[in-house]
Amino acid sequence: MKTNSKSEVTEFVNCNLCNSSSTRKLMAIGGFNIVKCKNCGLAYVNPRLKERKLHEIYDKKYFSNKAFNGAKTSFYGYGKYLEEEDCIKDTFRRRLKIINKLSGKGRLLDIGCAFGFFLELARDDGWDVQGLEISEYAYSYAKNVLKLPVMNKTLEKAKLKSDSFDVVTIFDVIEHLPDPKATLKEIRRVLKPNGFVVITTPNIGSMTAKILWKNWEEVRRVREHIYFFSKSTLKKILESLGFEVLRTESAGRYFSVKMAVERGKLYNKAIFILVGKISDSLGLSDKRIYVDPRYKMTMYARKIK
Repeated sequence: MKTNSKSEVTEFVNCNLCNSSSTRKLMAIGGFNIVKCKNCGLAYVNPRLKERKLHEIYDKKYFSNKAFNGAKTSFYGYGKYLEEEDCIKDTFRRRLKIINKLSGKGRLLDIGCAFGFFLELARDDGWDVQGLEISEYAYSYAKNVLKLPVMNKTLEKAKLKSDSFDVVTIFDVIEHLPDPKATLKEIRRVLKPNGFVVITTPNIGSMTAKILWKNWEEVRRVREHIYFFSKSTLKKILESLGFEVLRTESAGRYFSVKMAVERGKLYNKAIFILVGKISDSLGLSDKRIYVDPRYKMTMYARKIK
């Protein structure tokens, strides 16, 4: 039986920010190395899965991965994405409120829109929306269930018109991209003059990430997360392409107490089993809370004319 050699499914790459090939290893995890560029400081996986292998990850199982419940399987994706709809939408409402303060309502593009929850909220709030999603499973839900204008394509293949969007959002996506710099360049092309890009991504420079290190769930997703930005490296790459960074903030999200406890078990199972029993006894399991472990960031940047 023929098997694929590692060279057929993985590739070595230079730094996406400065194109240097000089790196030092930060850690080995899940059969991959996370390295840091000696020249500019960008952290990334090298070697990494080739793009076609990356795209194979985003199937139905990606949005309902048993690894989050302690099963011995590859750690990636989400626990129960559809079941978390209310909490995900609460998180997106918080982000949309900030975007509304930055920009008057107009055309909004959401890259990696998944099932379309953010697009649905933005549409109902008066935005003219467009979504892109490479997972055929998630795209089908956004298109056929929520009746949203979505395309099952990458931004580069979508061939959208130049200067056509007031805001582009890219939440928890840039760390997955084979060529973030090229995608950000394309985002700049489709944005109107003075348009905004809003990026949420894990922050490897955060104190929480440094403390958790190999136990940090974001690096445990090493097959899919192939870039790890800090505030500094994300700002550098944006400014190099003609964006002005306006603000950066910590990015938390809403969970039910039950969901927060399950996520906590990834870090300390014994303690969070106890916390779960206490919350159950107090009838708090379904209560929604905003959790910010301060290891993700949202960066807001404006296209300079």
